[in-house]
Amino acid sequence: MPPLYVLSDMHLGEAGAAAMFHDKRQGIVFADLCAQIARTGGELVLLGDVFDITASTPPLRGLTEFGEAVGVPGIVDRPAPPLEQILQSMRKNNPIALDALEGLAAEQPVTLVPGNHDRHLGEEGGRALLDSIGLANVKLEPMAVRTFGDRIAVLQHGHAWDPSNASPHGGGEAMTAILHHAVIPFVRAQAERRNVHIDVDRLISLRPEERTVPVLERWLPPGKMDEFLDAFSDLLVENGTLSRVVSWLVTSDRIRERLRDDDDLWERAGRTALSALEGLHPLPGRPPPPDILVLGHTHVIDWAVQDGPAHLEPRTGALTDPKQRLYVNLGSWTGRAVDAAGPVDAALPLLEIHEEPHRLLATLRDLAGHGSALQTFEVDR
Repeated sequence: MPPLYVLSDMHLGEAGAAAMFHDKRQGIVFADLCAQIARTGGELVLLGDVFDITASTPPLRGLTEFGEAVGVPGIVDRPAPPLEQILQSMRKNNPIALDALEGLAAEQPVTLVPGNHDRHLGEEGGRALLDSIGLANVKLEPMAVRTFGDRIAVLQHGHAWDPSNASPHGGGEAMTAILHHAVIPFVRAQAERRNVHIDVDRLISLRPEERTVPVLERWLPPGKMDEFLDAFSDLLVENGTLSRVVSWLVTSDRIRERLRDDDDLWERAGRTALSALEGLHPLPGRPPPPDILVLGHTHVIDWAVQDGPAHLEPRTGALTDPKQRLYVNLGSWTGRAVDAAGPVDAALPLLEIHEEPHRLLATLRDLAGHGSALQTFEVDR
């Protein structure tokens, strides 16, 4: 089995949009990685949300009313652009990363597993969309299952375990559309406040996305915040992410209560993943039981090693060491922020899995930190 390189959640976007991926920073590092894989061999797996298609798609309704309510008449309802147009714009806006990806795919295996932000690539017409931007050699798989000797690695994006993002109608997709097409244009239209620095790109780096509300409390004058909150809750109602009754009760404190639950997403994902490694929880898509389970989606790096029970070796009757299994969450290749003014996490995590004659080695590296190892998993074969 050739070496496997896995990264997740790049969130390439269009020109003019709030940027989660900066081609002149992340794109250069990604291009260097592609060049290394082309030289040394191996497979690259992109584990979902490579393209942020949902961020380029406006909410179905309510933008015009929102714009009127907050005094920004330029925010209006409009139809979603064709998917091919969105992808072409992303290709033009990220030439370093996507030229490198096209070049690597011509020489070595490259697999893309769609996530919730680029689910369209896994649907009818998805293959043609990739072809249209020069990525005809990139394979599409709903999940990646790879075997290293007697060890099975299962790689999924991870949104199937997140109710708000498991389907286009769960609320997460509408929230992304509202953030990019209502909240960010609203913030950009506000007059600068003395002694308050507003960084619009920080809004899309926030995890969870609902943390937008307490951050805006730090940035906006109190009266403007109240005006925004009323219009924001109405827009959520119009797009089915909030009931009308609940919207009447929306306050900053109520939203903070919800944040406490949403901020546990990475912990809930980890608990579910470890349960799946034990065989106690089915994996979406019913892959074979994994020894290594790799997810993305949460934007939070996670690493957990699970010790299985010791067992008797049938041939010799000897008691063997417990078989270790590994769960990895790859975090993201976007900046990640949790507050209104603190430093942004700029890690660029990469998982490498490869076989040696008598061992299997998995290493999680930060390519933003000169490839330094964050965690290592080594088992004898």
